[in-house]
Amino acid sequence: MALSSQAALAQVRHQRREMRREVARIRWWLRLLQARRDLLVAQVAPPGETGAVDLDSAWEALAADAPTSAELAAAIWTEAPHRIPGSIERIDALTARHESYEARVSENLETVTRDMVKALGEAHRASVAPRMSHA
Repeated sequence: MALSSQAALAQVRHQRREMRREVARIRWWLRLLQARRDLLVAQVAPPGETGAVDLDSAWEALAADAPTSAELAAAIWTEAPHRIPGSIERIDALTARHESYEARVSENLETVTRDMVKALGEAHRASVAPRMSHA
């Protein structure tokens, strides 16, 4: 009896560990999708360029050798995506699908966690039972 409860506990621990890894992977992808979406939106509406006209000498000294918006944009967007609004919609659709997947995996993780707690209780009862019969 103790062996089967230990095996069940090991199995449910493994399942829980794998579910937690999958949740972490999902959240990583969601962060990347959000970052990519933010970049696409920023490409459509970049911040205004500030000219050097009417800047005092202190500001000019601070701004010396600072990269321009064009240089920064070229470093971030090596290739301009076709149809930016379509790209944003595609990323939003991917994000929605991935969030739905995250909800399903998180629900599964909760179930596996409940199973693990149950298996831990059974393993504990199995280990205590022989000691109680000897007392």
